[in-house]
Amino acid sequence: MVLKKTTMSKIVITTDFSSNSKSGIKFAFQFASKTNSEIIFYHVFEGFSDNSWEPKKGKEKNQNEISLEKLKKYIQKIISESNLPYAKYKCIVETGIDTKNMILDYAKKCKANYICISLRGAGIAKKILGSNTSFLIQHSTIPLIVIPKSYRVSEYKEIWYSSDLTNLKSELNQVQKFASNLKAPIHVYNYEYMIEVDEIKNKLVKMASKYESENIHFHFRKMKIENTLSENLQSDLKKHKPSMIVLFTKLNKSWFERLFYRNNTAEVTFDTKTPLLILRKKTK
Repeated sequence: MVLKKTTMSKIVITTDFSSNSKSGIKFAFQFASKTNSEIIFYHVFEGFSDNSWEPKKGKEKNQNEISLEKLKKYIQKIISESNLPYAKYKCIVETGIDTKNMILDYAKKCKANYICISLRGAGIAKKILGSNTSFLIQHSTIPLIVIPKSYRVSEYKEIWYSSDLTNLKSELNQVQKFASNLKAPIHVYNYEYMIEVDEIKNKLVKMASKYESENIHFHFRKMKIENTLSENLQSDLKKHKPSMIVLFTKLNKSWFERLFYRNNTAEVTFDTKTPLLILRKKTK
């Protein structure tokens, strides 16, 4: 397969002015500089809109205007401190009490290609479950990029696609479109319990031969039954340190359980400096 460059138009970055948001902002500028994407920094001021008909006194500013000024200054400060590459961006502030749905509604309204959200803290499992990110993963039809707080800006060297090999052709095509803009090769990782069985191993090799190229590489690993998928994946992550990980979700709780929980339901902390791109898995 030949990687063709496409143009990604918009990426919505959610921010709450916290130190955790900085990693997502830094990622956004680096990503946009490589993909010609427009950045939209989006903030929800949690409260009720002022629908009062009473005239404002003089040039008194409403809360949206105050928050918008704060957001612009916040972004400018990070740009100046971090020496980030130039990229076109704008800042949007809306007032409301349903932050999760407001993010989705705005992203749909502006026809965003991606929603980017930063996590609070280093443990991805502990921060995804029960959070705004969990809601977005389960309900967003727009691809979601999740940036760990510990993320550091670096060159895009490898894009990892963790696959169960279901709908491989369709999913790999989506990953290619993403990776082509970053000019990064794709490494497909699959974990199989019975990989030592010749029939299964030969089947996997035959499947890989249909898609392998200079920019697409397959890696088949033994799935340890006592570990979760995240534990098996993280073992390889520590050795190779890819630039991004691509996961497809079925938009239900079982996806979280399979990725982050052992059979005895003990939670696994998935600590990584690697951003996650989460795409929607097609269901029959």
